[in-house]
Amino acid sequence: MAFEENNGDLALGPTLRFDISDLSSTLADALTAVDYHRCVFIMPFAITTSQDADLLSIAGEIFHHASLLDVPITAMWHTTEIADGEPFAIIERDLDAAQLELIGSTEDLPESWKSGYIDKVVNSATMEPFIKEGRLPGYDRDEAHAPLHVRNHIIDADTLDLTQGQALHAAAIMHEKNSLAIPRYGYGLEDLLNECEELISQAASYGFDAADSCLHDIGILGVAAMTMGNTYVRDLTAATYLDHPEETAAIMLATSQSFTGVIRNNALCIYAAAQIKRGMPMYAGMALGASQSADRQHSLTSLMLQCYLNGLAKNCVDNIYQGSANARSHHYRKRAEAQEDPEGSARAGREKSSGADTPDFDDAA
Repeated sequence: MAFEENNGDLALGPTLRFDISDLSSTLADALTAVDYHRCVFIMPFAITTSQDADLLSIAGEIFHHASLLDVPITAMWHTTEIADGEPFAIIERDLDAAQLELIGSTEDLPESWKSGYIDKVVNSATMEPFIKEGRLPGYDRDEAHAPLHVRNHIIDADTLDLTQGQALHAAAIMHEKNSLAIPRYGYGLEDLLNECEELISQAASYGFDAADSCLHDIGILGVAAMTMGNTYVRDLTAATYLDHPEETAAIMLATSQSFTGVIRNNALCIYAAAQIKRGMPMYAGMALGASQSADRQHSLTSLMLQCYLNGLAKNCVDNIYQGSANARSHHYRKRAEAQEDPEGSARAGREKSSGADTPDFDDAA
């Protein structure tokens, strides 16, 4: 675990995990990658049932590579498993005077940092956001990722397929016919955003089990799918969704579990952004990974992943807000043009537009 300094504060930086059995082949590349981020210090942890000589051998190899690469490591901590009451201890690195001056020593560490017993895991700082929402993270990787890959088992497949087709058709009409900017049927952008607000209000009424409850609600799923049906409608609605991140996370998770294709990809992206805004970025990384697995060509997923993996998660959400603002500005310009020249706008609306001039998240990013 590497730590970075920012304006006098320490923050967790890059974290790498690999098997001890791969230590020889992986360690140099791992330490080089971490050192690239110019970390203040790095804490290696060996989680293993190995004892005595084997532990010293593991620590010795880490310290050897740290010396070769000038990596700021002063000690290695070890325990048998991350569990309440398990003992842990430290193996300190022998440093010469120059190294001590450069990266410091463990002498100033409190004794409780050098050896002791692991406190209740649920009391740790990393558990606080999970406890706050009444749950714990997945027991293992498969359990943590499961909600992003499970399919809606409440509503039958035929109904979901029909709903998806209707949602894509409605979103296409809004884009291709400019029907939001030139509302021929009395349905404009304000009506669309009001529908989003109604979805959010309904999800809020479901309380703690909102994501599961949304799986039963074909009304919520249909409208949410329509708002994720293409880039145009997604961009217009995104800011409204992200103003209510908790409800949006529930809606978008259920939407991603119910539909496929572009709707699923867009829903996972907005879900990831909502989780970042909620202070739960660990969910965002998993969601973006699931979206990329479904479609490696989905551009918003690729852009968000680049931000996320480079520690720019908050900037990513800010850019989505900006993209949504750009899309709405474009909408209002189109509406003003329609009011000034209704015949010309009607004629333009009949001509299928390529959509290349429509600003979106990708342009903003």
